[in-house]
Amino acid sequence: MQSLTFAMPNLAAETVVDRDASWVKAAQGGDRDAFGHLVERHQQRVFRLAGRFFRRPEDVEEAAQETFLTAWRKLHTFRAKAPFEHWLTRVCLNSCYMRLRRVKPEYELPAEVPVEAGNVNARLDAERLLARLPPADRFLLLLLHGEGWSVAEIAERTGWSTSNVKVRAFRARLKLRRLVGATP
Repeated sequence: MQSLTFAMPNLAAETVVDRDASWVKAAQGGDRDAFGHLVERHQQRVFRLAGRFFRRPEDVEEAAQETFLTAWRKLHTFRAKAPFEHWLTRVCLNSCYMRLRRVKPEYELPAEVPVEAGNVNARLDAERLLARLPPADRFLLLLLHGEGWSVAEIAERTGWSTSNVKVRAFRARLKLRRLVGATP
């Protein structure tokens, strides 16, 4: 006798996407409360992502605020071909990238990067080296190695081709190697 099994759909995930879609549609119609719900739902992710690029809390807050202001102004461009979360992530990445280009931050390694207790100097050297990279290179290396994103994820979220991501990553690592070789 054969047994029949039925796969249950992931209702929780569908509900979240559907809820986002309804809030986006309402916000596109000018409903500020609906946009407020979107901000509440996604603010933790935006702050976490911005925190990977900026260490000072005020810089993280400003980057997050820029992200949500840009999202509000450009909400009419959202076409729902992908989840709202992906579009907002791209807006956040662009905001952080543009902010890095405008302001030369003092870069620190993310707190999650393990450094042995006796190797504090290595951490400081790494921070100084990363700070000397151009913003685009820092940006890409943070996504690849700080956030742990794959090449495909970076390509999807930034709008770059996978080949472009690979070439940029190669060149950024090459610049970093040259800086390491040039350091006394």
